[in-house]
Order: sequence, then structure tokens, then C-alpha cells
Amino acid sequence: MNEIRNQWKKSKAFRVLLGAALVYAALRMAVQALLLVYIASAPAIAPDGQVASDLQIYINAAQNFATGEDLYLKGSLEHLETHFPYSPAFALMFMPVLLLPLPVLVPLDAILHIAAYVFMYFRWGKIFKRLQLPRAAQTLVNLLPLWIVFTAFWDDLAYLNIYILMALVATLFMDAVLEERLGWAIFWLGVIILPIKPQWAFAAAIPLLLGRRTFFIRLLLGSLLAYFLVAGATILIGGVEYGLQQYSDYVVFLGRLSRDFPWRGPDSPFLGYNHSVVQTILYFFGVSVTSMKLATLVKVILLLPLGWVSVKYLMHPVNQRGDEVPHLALDFGFALYIAAFLWLDMVWEVSLGIAVFTYLLAVTESRTERILASIVFIPYCLLDFWRLLSFAVLGEDALSGAYLITDPSTYIPMILFVLLAFYTILLRRLFARAAAPRLGAGSRFRVNR
Repeated sequence: MNEIRNQWKKSKAFRVLLGAALVYAALRMAVQALLLVYIASAPAIAPDGQVASDLQIYINAAQNFATGEDLYLKGSLEHLETHFPYSPAFALMFMPVLLLPLPVLVPLDAILHIAAYVFMYFRWGKIFKRLQLPRAAQTLVNLLPLWIVFTAFWDDLAYLNIYILMALVATLFMDAVLEERLGWAIFWLGVIILPIKPQWAFAAAIPLLLGRRTFFIRLLLGSLLAYFLVAGATILIGGVEYGLQQYSDYVVFLGRLSRDFPWRGPDSPFLGYNHSVVQTILYFFGVSVTSMKLATLVKVILLLPLGWVSVKYLMHPVNQRGDEVPHLALDFGFALYIAAFLWLDMVWEVSLGIAVFTYLLAVTESRTERILASIVFIPYCLLDFWRLLSFAVLGEDALSGAYLITDPSTYIPMILFVLLAFYTILLRRLFARAAAPRLGAGSRFRVNR
């Protein structure tokens, strides 16, 4: 907070931008409150008294688990928003919220999202300071207005999904991994990440790539043990037969997700909000087996350079903790995050991207790379403002079903562009660092940035 106050005192531009961001946040929060009230009171939108759509999915899953009903729908995935995509353990974890009436649960959940996002911001400040990255810490302060208007946060608050909560968990997990705090690392990975969104486990590979094999093995074994303990407890609480069936259905659901997903092809009027490599290729080349194979080939080609540089580090490890080589550790951690999302078939957000952008803007010496990162990321950050303005001017005429026809991300894979730009910059840094001379075995790199 002191750094923010100091920046407020010495920079007029910061005062103007932060003031504008806070005014927008207040306005946006009021709009969000009205939207939640509207959703809860509009029978046409919420025939069963639903709340924000993603929160309703979690509530339904918790209710189904409590009553011994199936968690996973067997029908078409055309209306994916009705399907529960997480493990049975998450349904069990969510059961305590059933004790809360909706008028209490909805605002409480919204407050939880806001608190998580604020905590994530300040946590990255602590991480940057602890890793002795003063430029990153100062950049975090400078970018506070952008954090406030960040579209991924406002989207998550609108749907009450768990994207921001997972971004916070990933932050805490990465922090624990960098300092090799084994107990916390196992908790975040085995108890939270793997049972809910396994793709957020990317930071687990950091110690392996740094040559800290003993810690990596302990983390892997401890997390798997924790995961199976959580799964076992879920099965016992739900009933052995029911629990095993739900885990079986969970595996089947994940297996058919890509096959049965309602892909948007050239006949669709616009791309939509799924900005994955697969969806982008299918939209331009048609929904076919050939296009799917092409998409897989593109993903493999994109990830090969990261695999190559990872092998170089595995063969010549630095054998230091992440907090001892912070640039290398964060470069790898963020590159793995981007790689995981490039591999996914469904990509709706890049919630941790705001932290990646902050880091890259601080440590990247190349002005061209900083401009590239800004050109692709800042428009994505400001999408929520544009959407709100469009709806305020055009009203329901701006809508086409669940899509906003004035939204550029409906037509352009903006999230994919963000991923590719960040990935390129991080890869360049990793290859440059791999080629740099070292001072000796177990020492830091000669090149710091």
C-alpha cells in the first residue's frame, strides 16, 4: 500500500488513470449487482430460480451429490453451460454452500471473487519483492489501474466461475514451489488443483527443470497421495458404488469432451468466445477429422521449442531453487502456463495473464517485445469496458444470443494472440538464457534478464 501511495503522490498520470479505473469499477459493480438481481428475478432466463450460470452449475452438482444423483449429463454437449466439468470431489467441496440461502450466497460469492483478486494482486507484489525483482514490483504498482479494469476478472465476477480463484491458487502454488515449501505445495496441487482444474498444475514442472529432482519427486508423490486421499474420501462419503460410478462418468465425460463439443465452423456467423488453437482452425477450415488432426499438429509444432529448451535444461540443470534463479524460474513457470492453455481445446480466458504481462513488461529489455505484449494484451484487458459501453448504447440490439455482436473478441481470437505473443517472448528469454555462459556449476546465470 505504501508503494501505491507514493506513486499516487509523485505521478499525475497515475492519479488520473487510477481515479478513472476506480470510477469505472464502482459503476461496473453497480451494473453487476443489477445484473445478478435481474438474473435471479427473470423467469425466462432462470426458470428454476437460477443465479449466475456457472455458480448454478456448482450448486446443481452439490445438490446432485447430496442426493446421490448423476453429476454428469449423458446427452449432447451443445449446451455446455449445463454440464458439470469437474471431478466429484469438487461437488463434495461445494456442498457446504447449500446451507446458505441464495440471497446470501450470491453476494458472498461475489465478495469472495473480489477478495481473491485483491489478494492475488498483493501476493504478486510480495513475490516480486521476495525474489528481489524491484522493477517488477514497481511495474505492478504502475499497472494497478489496468488490474482494476481487467476483463477476465469482470467476466469471472459476472458468471461467478472459479477462474480468478484458480489463478490465485496457481499463484500460491507457484510461490510455494519457488521456495520449496513442500507441505503447502502438496496442498495446493493435490487437494485443490488436481481435483478441480488439473491444467493449472503447470508450476509442478519448475523444480524438475531447475534440476531439483528430489523436491520434484516428493512433490509429485505427495500430491498424488493427497489427490487419491481426496478421491477416496469423496467415494466413501458419497457411497462406494455411487462414488466409483461418478468418477468413471467423469473420465468418460473428459474423454468425449473434444469429440462431442459443439465446434463452430465456417457456417457460423462468428468465431465465438472459445479462442483455442483447435476452435480457431476449425472455424476457418471446417469441422472435420482432417482439421482436428491439423490443429493437433499445429499445437505440437508450437510446443516443440519449449520441449527442446526444457531438454537442454534437464541435461544441464542449474540445480538451484526457484527463488535463487527467479528470472529463469518465472520464465519457465509462465511459459508452462501458456503452453498448457495453448494445448487446451477450450480456452475462454487467460486470468493469470495480467501477472504474466506485469512481469514481462518489467523484465523484457526489448522495446519491440514490450510493445508487442501491450498491443495484444491491453485491448483484451479493456474488452469489458467496450462491452458495457456497447450494451449501454445499443441495448439488446447488441446481442445475438449469448454473444455481443460489437465485441471484437467474438470475431478475432484475441486470447490466442495474447498466448502466442507471451509464449514467443518467454521462449526467446529461455533460449537466450540457455545460450548464455555460466559462472560455474550451481551458480547463477551471467545474464540476469
